Amino acid sequence: MAELRHSSSLGSRATNSPMKRDAVVGVGGGDASPLIPDSHLAADDEHDRHSSKDRERHVCSFFNDDPRVSPHNSRISVFFTFLLLLVGLVSVFTIFHKLNAPYLCKKDGIVLHCPHVKESPSLWENPFSSTTSWKPCAERRDGVLSDLPPENETNGYIFIHAEGGLNQQRIAICNAVAVAKIMNATLILPVLKQDQIWKDQTKFEDIFDVDHFIDYLKYDVRIVRDIPKWFTDKSELFSSIRRTVKNIPKYAPAQFYIDNVLPRIKEKKIMALKPFVDRLGYDNVPPEINKLRCRVNYHALKFLPAIEQMADSLASRMRNRTGSSNPYMALHLRFEKGMVGLSFCDFVGTREEKVKMAEYRKKEWPRRYKNGSHLWQLALQKRKEGRCPLEPGEVAVILRAMGYPKETQIYVASGQVYGGQNRMAPLRNMFPNLVTKEELATKEELDGFRKHVTSLAALDFLVCLKSDVFVMTHGGNFAKLIIGARRYMGHRLKSIKPDKGLMSKSFGDPYMGWATFVEDVVVTHQTRTGLPEETFPNYDLWENPLTPCIKESVGTARKYDVPTTRLSLKPVSTLADFVFHLHVSSRNPPHIGRCVWSQNVSESDRQQANIPPRGWNSYDSFSWTISEEEFLQSAEIVSQRLHDHGYEYVVVDYLWYRRKVQGAYHDSLGFDVIDEWGRMLPDPGRWPSSEKGKGFAEVANQVHSLGLKFGIHVMRGISTQAVNANTPILDTTTGGAYQESGRVWYAKDIAIRERACAWMPHGFMSVNTKLGAGKAFLKSLYEQYASWDVDFVKHDCVFGDDFDLNEISYVSEVLKEFDRPIVYSLSPGTSVTPAMAKDVSGLVNMYRITGDDWDTWQDVKAHFDIARGFANANMIGAKGLMGKSWPDLDMLPFGWLTDPGSNEGPHRFSSLNLEEKKTQMTLWSMSKSPLMYGGDVRKIDPSTYDIITNPTLLEINSFSSNNMEFSYIISVKSEDQDFGMRRSSKEIKTTTTHSLRLTSCTESKARGWASESLNQYLERICWKRSLGNKHLPPFCVHKRELYFPLLLDEVSMYQEYHQGKYHLVASNKIKFCLDASPKHKLTSKEFKRGTFSPCRWDSNQMWELNPNGTLVNSYSGLCAIIESREDIINSGGLHSWIAVGRKGEVYIAFFNLSEQKMVISAQVSNLAKSLPGRDFSSCEGSEVWSGDAVQITEGTFSTAVEMHGSALIVLNCS
Repeated sequence: MAELRHSSSLGSRATNSPMKRDAVVGVGGGDASPLIPDSHLAADDEHDRHSSKDRERHVCSFFNDDPRVSPHNSRISVFFTFLLLLVGLVSVFTIFHKLNAPYLCKKDGIVLHCPHVKESPSLWENPFSSTTSWKPCAERRDGVLSDLPPENETNGYIFIHAEGGLNQQRIAICNAVAVAKIMNATLILPVLKQDQIWKDQTKFEDIFDVDHFIDYLKYDVRIVRDIPKWFTDKSELFSSIRRTVKNIPKYAPAQFYIDNVLPRIKEKKIMALKPFVDRLGYDNVPPEINKLRCRVNYHALKFLPAIEQMADSLASRMRNRTGSSNPYMALHLRFEKGMVGLSFCDFVGTREEKVKMAEYRKKEWPRRYKNGSHLWQLALQKRKEGRCPLEPGEVAVILRAMGYPKETQIYVASGQVYGGQNRMAPLRNMFPNLVTKEELATKEELDGFRKHVTSLAALDFLVCLKSDVFVMTHGGNFAKLIIGARRYMGHRLKSIKPDKGLMSKSFGDPYMGWATFVEDVVVTHQTRTGLPEETFPNYDLWENPLTPCIKESVGTARKYDVPTTRLSLKPVSTLADFVFHLHVSSRNPPHIGRCVWSQNVSESDRQQANIPPRGWNSYDSFSWTISEEEFLQSAEIVSQRLHDHGYEYVVVDYLWYRRKVQGAYHDSLGFDVIDEWGRMLPDPGRWPSSEKGKGFAEVANQVHSLGLKFGIHVMRGISTQAVNANTPILDTTTGGAYQESGRVWYAKDIAIRERACAWMPHGFMSVNTKLGAGKAFLKSLYEQYASWDVDFVKHDCVFGDDFDLNEISYVSEVLKEFDRPIVYSLSPGTSVTPAMAKDVSGLVNMYRITGDDWDTWQDVKAHFDIARGFANANMIGAKGLMGKSWPDLDMLPFGWLTDPGSNEGPHRFSSLNLEEKKTQMTLWSMSKSPLMYGGDVRKIDPSTYDIITNPTLLEINSFSSNNMEFSYIISVKSEDQDFGMRRSSKEIKTTTTHSLRLTSCTESKARGWASESLNQYLERICWKRSLGNKHLPPFCVHKRELYFPLLLDEVSMYQEYHQGKYHLVASNKIKFCLDASPKHKLTSKEFKRGTFSPCRWDSNQMWELNPNGTLVNSYSGLCAIIESREDIINSGGLHSWIAVGRKGEVYIAFFNLSEQKMVISAQVSNLAKSLPGRDFSSCEGSEVWSGDAVQITEGTFSTAVEMHGSALIVLNCS
């Protein structure tokens, strides 16, 4: 690979490159060098290199008789063998001593060993085992008591200039907070100093969210926005030596600040610290201070919402560039002119380019340049040591050797590459899908960020952070902050750090072929991907936040005798002052801490589903194909990252019993695993622990060991496969076949074929619960689930359009008899009305009220009217099965998802943007829907995690009351960010629409149908109740005799069974019949009640008009009604909800469903109307997402809400 550095677009010179000599390797296989076209490959074995034979010999051959091995060399070999054995004995003892250490990669020289990695390497993610032992533990714990003194009682004020580029400034800000904590000082908001290279004058508030920064750290450090007013000579602070501490050494220990800086602050009361680049160490600082630095870096320092949203858009566009969702790589390419010059390395180029670079170096770094005579040797040494930036062509070859294909989508974060397009050509030739932010976004979109160079850098930072694979090419703060953040997020995301030292040797080896090079690259970089890595003296906290900021998870905690660092405190002069005394022990395994968050739950809260259930369901991310390994991986992450936030259920969704083989899909027949009694068993191919009749018992046991609860999805009735096999029915009281009336009962005796599940007709059908055998079968099912220690059952195809009240009622009776509580959930929710819900709410704990919810904005919008109806009917938290029941708006389709209805993808990240996800989570919380996360928790991204763990929303979801829609709001249109007087208010209006719906036949308003004769042959059925709008024509359908197939066995029997029933068509000439249930599961956005489809023999299309005026559907037994519906409409598309917290606080959520930014206002007096008896005379408010205070002026409060966004206001009134 010696000539690799010279294969640029300038042309390859004549060479004995091994890429040509080894061309024969690629003739019949896939190991050919990607740099050589196929037409150049030679097929002659004589072209093989001969001088490298010893390189390919097995190591044992050096110990055999071989003329090429001298006796002297043999003796040396024996000596080294003895030495290796001795080292091996020591290693065995060491390994045995550390067997109980948590998952860690350990360095041996420059090589990283990860002994616990068992999975095969993957191009796009780290091995799962790297994510299971560690969890982030630096977030703020809300509700703790702060021991911070008031601002005027601290030891004084400190002020810093954050110098350099964005990421150096970020580190300085983190260090400033830590130093303020060490000295119990008040921190003045840091100033971002103009950098000589960046030439940027960005202020802190131009890039970071100041309010969030101050609020998030309010329990840790006093932070003020500006220099205190009593200090009048502000210029002195910027320039006076008397107000500056200048002698702080790099990487200073905490004790240095106590001994040398604190006394001056106490004397002067306000001091500037400069320079402040890298002025705080790592392993000479207490662990709690390092944890605080992580808290600042990963939680408190948030970019402005506009930056976050633009970055989300760029990341989404990267994943969808090909029209379908794909992973993408982010490449931080550091090959700008300044970097090349500063490195003093030698790079390929023309003589003219080298002369110009020498002149540039002499001008910029004259002391280092001197006369230039020594630079060649220096450049050669630096390259051997791996201290030179990788050229674009070198990066391309390394990535190709790792196995990344030509089609890989690569986001390039870089300045102006030295050498321009010529230098980039080798990289672009091998990976043509190179994209920058300028190509992903329009000029207009980026114009708002060009005012500050750091804003553009922030976009690069976030897009790289969100990438599936991040690749660095040279050191620097940008790369190490990205790698550290991705480690903090769970080590799952790959962050590739090329071994430049090893690569330089490979590139310079004239005898190394492509196959050997590939092997070296793969083996070397298998563990250089951001895995959890043991810390070492003088480690870099920003690149490796383990272990002060990432602790071992609860499920894998082990005991250690000696912590790494011990911290003791003692007072200095006042109770608020303290001094750190560090006692560093020998470097034992890291001290393991546990992060625990708990809600204050009263005894009454322990009833079954007394608060809306919360957890994770596999459907949105795996469809039906999930395996035991994938499920338990997900459960471990829920335990580590979500359980502390109340997520306690992990549910495997449907078809866990279906074999994953060719031909199997969601409605295939004959692929299910059933026992001799016709009951479903887990597919042992996907669930190996279920073999020998164990079912889900072992999976449930592992889930329970993680502190979680286990749930499964089940379908209605009995499977078609069991009916076709005519399996006997189990009598659980005797353990044998069920007998009644002197005979054994079988599956065909209890099955109702006419009531096959509408959207899975080959899968399942109802059972006759009026028969003792039908009840015995259902009882045997749920007793089996209880024997597996199931805690949650999602019962599907029994509600909504598929309503089966008889089965629901009997299952509820069975569940009441068990000693262990099982949460009972119903699905799906199409056509559900509050009247239907009242029939079942006392029998269950949660029930779907919508169609399937996916990641589209139209799906989100469709839930607002539905949620309002159930709140108005007082169904939220109504009495349920052995506790309460909750209307369910379906899972949260965030994060990494499969395609709707598909088995295995293609997978993609949720297409909802940040504002839309906030809106959905806020509505779900305000309406107290169960919260079931649907995305792949193994790939959960930071913004999604922040949303689904937002403590205010979770508090509302669990403990609020009086949840309802609030109609008294004003919409205010905004044209730009400066609202000023550019406002025109309009009040919300309502409109009345009508739709055909299904409801319980016991409801009085269902009796609104009547038959009319048009002539002696034609008859129609019309809705006679008032529609509330004289302009709407009456709803009528025409009666038609049932359509029978031409070749139907037992026609007479079916005619007798369906006597008196008929099809309903829109007109006598159209052969489309009114259909009560769709043939597939519909999403919320596409569901329309009362659909017409081609007439067929299907009980969904069979209707019967009763004398009492009810129109009954044969499939569901529900009655059709025409219902009026009040919609809130205006050009802004606004909604609002309110709720009351358990401490008396009032929550107001504003939702902007429009296509433009709006300002929404409400009056306190109208809140008093909706919440009578509450005192609103004096209120203070704040907005949750932004952290901004909400001003109440003349009884009115307002806030700006982004398009498709939401605002959540908390009012505390007295």
